[in-house]
Amino acid sequence: MTYRTRFLAVSGLWVVAVTAVLFFGIRAFRDRLPDPIASHWGFSGAPDDSTPVAVFLIFVSVGWLVLGSAVAGYAARGWRRRRTRAAAGAILTAGAVFMIGLAALTVWSNLDVAEWRQARSMNWQMIPVLLIAVLAGRLGWSACNRGPDEAAQDAAEGPELALKPGQRAVWLASVSSRALSAGGWLVLLVAAATAVFQPWPVVLAPLLAGAACLALSSARVQVDESGVRVAFGPQRWPARLIRLAQIDGARVETRRPLQVGGWGYRVLPDSTAIMLRGGECLVLRLTSGRDFYISVDHAERGAELVNALITERSAL
Repeated sequence: MTYRTRFLAVSGLWVVAVTAVLFFGIRAFRDRLPDPIASHWGFSGAPDDSTPVAVFLIFVSVGWLVLGSAVAGYAARGWRRRRTRAAAGAILTAGAVFMIGLAALTVWSNLDVAEWRQARSMNWQMIPVLLIAVLAGRLGWSACNRGPDEAAQDAAEGPELALKPGQRAVWLASVSSRALSAGGWLVLLVAAATAVFQPWPVVLAPLLAGAACLALSSARVQVDESGVRVAFGPQRWPARLIRLAQIDGARVETRRPLQVGGWGYRVLPDSTAIMLRGGECLVLRLTSGRDFYISVDHAERGAELVNALITERSAL
């Protein structure tokens, strides 16, 4: 059995086992629960809302099944990276403890009461559940943060530019999003039209939203001896600098927004992305094990210079 098969088998069995515990655990106490049951508690700790037992049962078990399957599927696509497996293990263990704890507390609060308004109060009881979930997530991370990390081998496979001794080079490129730009102008037009009929506090929100869309609709990428700097908009702010010492290597990949979490500045457990359009991306393999995706035109030249600068720096 390969490492991938073992990892996916254990993840799948874990999801199914936790689903079974949730479903049959709640069913075991069905005759001792009112219908509907208390499902929400206010700040005072008293129950203030209810839901049918069947709905609660489906919500908890199916909700976990969907979450667990999504995390397992995410791990299946990026299983070669140790950090991806570790992140999936942390979410699966922490999520399982949280869902089981939530279900157990809800059942305990409603156990043997005549109707949901008589359910036991809950206020501090969720704190231990959250603490145990965090601990379980840490253990899940440690348990899955093992085995080969094949992505680390890919970092050096990118192209490299041949620099002469003492030669200095700078690479500049830009990218823009027509959708963000059009959306920004549209929101500004809405704000202008609103200003005719509404007071300025009402106009402020769309005005700021439109200005933010325009400010973040383009970016300029610069590669030089200091590292890779990404600056947004014509104002060149906000900006993110990734120093050369933080980069193991660079390569070029084709990515769609949904593959890296969506448009804009996206942060996932094993990667960060500045995605203004789908297609060619400059991919930086960081020393932390994360990948940093930057959607930009002519990314190959940027990757070549990054790798050349890393080689030159390591030779010093």
